[in-house]
Amino acid sequence: MEDYQSAFLQRHQDTEILCKSNRKIAAMHFGGITSECLLKSMILASVSNKEWKTKSNNPGHTITNPGNSFTAALKSNNRLYSRVQNFPEVRKWINIVENPSQNFITMRYSSSEPNDDKYKEWLSAYQSLKRWLQKQATQL
Repeated sequence: MEDYQSAFLQRHQDTEILCKSNRKIAAMHFGGITSECLLKSMILASVSNKEWKTKSNNPGHTITNPGNSFTAALKSNNRLYSRVQNFPEVRKWINIVENPSQNFITMRYSSSEPNDDKYKEWLSAYQSLKRWLQKQATQL
């Protein structure tokens, strides 16, 4: 079984190191992974059986693994999705972190560094989204 909370904490440390080292593409890629782990941790924390529903596993809920899609992850938790819909700024942060210049997952294959303004916009969105999600995790 995946441990998304521990993965979030470790990927957060990785992202911080990459940001301080000015490794922009890697930071953006890992920042997306960090956010994905936090979202998945929050989703599974909301159910009693901490496993995804699959064809061969029925844990007593209907939540399947959303993959790398932030939108799919958010939609699997109605309360969190509803809160996001009420905050346009949060929707903007999600879009920037998930798709800084392309999807965060495919960024690992990119060699085109973002310019400083684009990177600063991403970094601000990443930090804001992480803080907002952590706050929501205490209120869900």
